[in-house]
Amino acid sequence: MAEFTIRVYKNRDYNAVRILFTEGMLEHIPATCAYMLKLSRAQFILFISFISLLLVSRSYLLSLFSLAVVFMAARRQLTKEYHQYVDRCQREDLLDIEESYMASNNSCFWVAESNGRVVGMVAVQSVPHSSEAMVLRRLSVAKDQRHKGIAKALCTKVIDFARQRGYKMLTLETSMIQLAAHKLYETLGFEKTDDKVIPSLLGRFANFSILTYEYKIKDE
Repeated sequence: MAEFTIRVYKNRDYNAVRILFTEGMLEHIPATCAYMLKLSRAQFILFISFISLLLVSRSYLLSLFSLAVVFMAARRQLTKEYHQYVDRCQREDLLDIEESYMASNNSCFWVAESNGRVVGMVAVQSVPHSSEAMVLRRLSVAKDQRHKGIAKALCTKVIDFARQRGYKMLTLETSMIQLAAHKLYETLGFEKTDDKVIPSLLGRFANFSILTYEYKIKDE
C-alpha cells in the first residue's frame, strides 16, 4: 500500500506548500557552490587572488584567510540570488495559490500527503495563448520523503490532467544542477529541448543554465 496520497490543494495547505517550496529551492545552494568551484575560471581567479595576496602580505595564513573571505562573499551573493528567486515566487503565483491554479479548469495544484503531512507538491497551467501546451510547475518533494515514488506520481497526475483536457504538449523548466530531476523527467518520457544561461552576472560567469523539457502527450 502506498505511504502517501495525492489530492487537490486546499487552503489549509498554504503555509506547508510555501515552506516546502522554500526548503526545496534553498537546498540547491551547496550543489551550486560545488559546481562553481569546479569551474576552471573560478579556480583561476582563486589561484591568482591567493598568489597576489601572498606577494603583498608575505603571509600564507593571511592569504588563506583572505581567500576564505572571498569565497564566503561569493557564497553569500549566491545565497542572496536564491532567496530573491524564492521571494519573487512567493509574491507571484504562490501568493494566492487558489487564484493562480484553482480558479481555472485548465490549471490545478496538487499535494502529496503522508500521515497528515504535506510532503510533496506540483502544479500545472496552460501556456499563455496556446490551446495545445501546458506547463508543469513547482514540483517539490520533502527531502526525507524522496525515493518513494512521490515525484513520479505527481508528474503522472499532471500528465493525465493535461491529456484529459486534450492538450498535446507538457513543458517544464529545471536547473542544470538538478540531476535527479533530469533523470526522473527522462524516465517519464520528457525530452530536453532548450538550454538557456541565466541572465544574471553570476549566471553568466558560471554559465549556469535553465533546461527546458517537453513531453508529447499521446491519446490513450
